[in-house]
Amino acid sequence: MKTTNYYKIKAMSKVVFAFVLSLTMLLTSCKDENEVKGRFMLKDNPSKMEVPSRGSSETYTVQSSGHWKVEPQRKEKWLKIDPMEGNGDGTFTVTVNKNMAQEARNVTLFFTVDGQLHNSVLKIEQAAGTGEGENEEPYIYLDGKPIKLESEEAGAVTNYVLRANGKWRLELEDQPEWVNVEPMEGQGDTPVKVTIDKNTDLERTANLLFFLDGVQQENVLSIYQKGQKLQVSGDLVLKEDFNWLSYGSEIFNVTTGETRIGSWKEEDLAKGWTSTINTTTGASDYASIYGRPGFVKLGRTNYGGDLISPKLENVQRTKDLLVTFKAVRYATGDHYLLTVGVNGPGTVSVKEFDIMNVASPNSNLEACRAAWQAPAATYSFEIKGATAETQVWFLGGAFDQRAGNWPKTTNRIFIDDVVVTVK
Repeated sequence: MKTTNYYKIKAMSKVVFAFVLSLTMLLTSCKDENEVKGRFMLKDNPSKMEVPSRGSSETYTVQSSGHWKVEPQRKEKWLKIDPMEGNGDGTFTVTVNKNMAQEARNVTLFFTVDGQLHNSVLKIEQAAGTGEGENEEPYIYLDGKPIKLESEEAGAVTNYVLRANGKWRLELEDQPEWVNVEPMEGQGDTPVKVTIDKNTDLERTANLLFFLDGVQQENVLSIYQKGQKLQVSGDLVLKEDFNWLSYGSEIFNVTTGETRIGSWKEEDLAKGWTSTINTTTGASDYASIYGRPGFVKLGRTNYGGDLISPKLENVQRTKDLLVTFKAVRYATGDHYLLTVGVNGPGTVSVKEFDIMNVASPNSNLEACRAAWQAPAATYSFEIKGATAETQVWFLGGAFDQRAGNWPKTTNRIFIDDVVVTVK
């Protein structure tokens, strides 16, 4: 009779199971090890930076999936790396000082990703110095020897190292106001910063000239900045809906929570809207305008307040503008005058508006919202001869509204949806 040894089969099953489990763990471990090691490479895969004795700098682009660090083989005073670390894709710049010794020098840069050493390296090799007593050809240039610097409309700040073996001076041809170079003179190798302002006009160019020991050199750096299309009628200059304000209530006669501009949050003040301090006797020396949910209230009992826009920096050259806005009077019992104007260049076509649009009752949310939507809520005026320095100005009534100085002691106006376009 044939019998089956179940003990041996059971034992064999355990062995097979243990083997499969071990193999699975080994494969998983290998897989995890490969996955943990972060991705890292230098764009175009450079392996060596060859530097002349006079020094140089080079910017490298990092493509990485994690937190990377540049780890020099050893610390060297003649070598600067900035920044030494970063997250994800980025750049770092290697600057090598002039080699005064008559021996070549080198150092190797290693890289880590998320704390693990990567197999990429970058070797820095610099030629020996020329040695004392040898005559060196005069030179002056920016690292990388660029012949053209290009900038977007938003402007830019670019840092260079100027290399020179003498006393040098820089000069901007025709002295354009939109380019600034610091410093403009010096001796030997020196960091130089080129700042280009925002451009709201057409494209523009400038030339940076180089002088060494008083003599103008042949090299010229051309600075080019992209421009915007020339503005035409209807182009938007400013659009403000004040939706970033969130103080108090939408209901006009509920003043709880409304906040005067001096106490607005920092991010609200950063929008650039300002107001004049009311110095009328008894006005407590603060601006009398208040933030509400998505709109602004001008004035309080006995004292008026004004609202001043940021500079209209998007205006190209000198333009005629159209300003539209919405306004609602606080209550039927208030005085109704709104004065408008500009700070800076320009003149307005209309100086005063009678704001007859009012919510009735002003204690009802639906009535308040309807007042904003009514055709009578929208007003407009023109500004002739505006520039990027012009600011739009609104004043509810007058600064002094005390009895005997103004028709009524209250002249409170709500303002919203200010839009400025090219006429």
